[in-house]
Amino acid sequence: YKIKPELNLNEKEIKKKFSFPWWCIFIAYGLSILLVGLSIIFIIARGIEFGDDKTQKWLISILSGFFSSIIFTQPLKIIGLAIFFACFCQKDSYDDKEANEYLDNNQLNLDNDEEYLHSIQKKSLFTYRPTIRVNRLNESEINSARQQLLYNIIYSNRNSNSFLQVNHSRNFFLNSRQINCDYTKNWLENNFIENIRAQQWYNGEPPKNLSGFINDKSNRLIGWATMRQLRVKSTLCQVQNEITSTCQYDYSFHNEDKYSYKPGWKNSIIKNYSSSITQSFQYSTSKDLNTYIYVGEHGRYSGNGYIYEFRGRLV
Repeated sequence: YKIKPELNLNEKEIKKKFSFPWWCIFIAYGLSILLVGLSIIFIIARGIEFGDDKTQKWLISILSGFFSSIIFTQPLKIIGLAIFFACFCQKDSYDDKEANEYLDNNQLNLDNDEEYLHSIQKKSLFTYRPTIRVNRLNESEINSARQQLLYNIIYSNRNSNSFLQVNHSRNFFLNSRQINCDYTKNWLENNFIENIRAQQWYNGEPPKNLSGFINDKSNRLIGWATMRQLRVKSTLCQVQNEITSTCQYDYSFHNEDKYSYKPGWKNSIIKNYSSSITQSFQYSTSKDLNTYIYVGEHGRYSGNGYIYEFRGRLV
């Protein structure tokens, strides 16, 4: 509601209604109980003089009149008076001078979650208020607000450019030829190792202040690249009870090679190698590497394997 800020009320103009103190209610109840008790005493005293027959008829007439008045007469009187006052003695809702001093002469504007308790039209007896529809709309708005809040909490920290970054990295390091197994070794030695560190510029200048960047000169590698290799057990094939060659099967969890080797995948070494090379031929479990099972296009691969870390200067 709009309240007039410049309104000054005069206390003399406001009429105060006369009322009794709060403790007068006990006096009123006491007098009522006393009058009821005296009435009962006089009725009993006078009823003894009538005799049994007249007393019974008198009690029956009183009880029948009492209940007929409660059930029939009084409800009809109340309904009739209500209709009479509603039709002919209806008071204008805008006649309250004290309330109108606080309100504008304009019609009150209600919010979306409010409704009129009485009809604005003077001649209307009933007002239709679609409370169910309003409650349903309020519930829908609350649900949409809750979903919007959850969406903001869950996805507010997501970067929309993450897909573009991943797509660029795949196109930069991989191509259709590199997926072929015949080109894997050549790609690893000539393409991957070369692109994992920033190389010389197109004019032969060294990459100054690009330590940690990959060869696209725009993205920086956090940490180092890690290569994990899984091997298949090599078993001897028996053909007609004769050992002829070595058989190799497709990879699975059952035929995974879990043996640790020396450099060159041999059981013994002739010359010494660095610790990083020697460690790359040692078998490690997923618990040690903190890795998980990887689901690829052709199968599932465990989190175990042989790890080589591309650290330091590679070329």
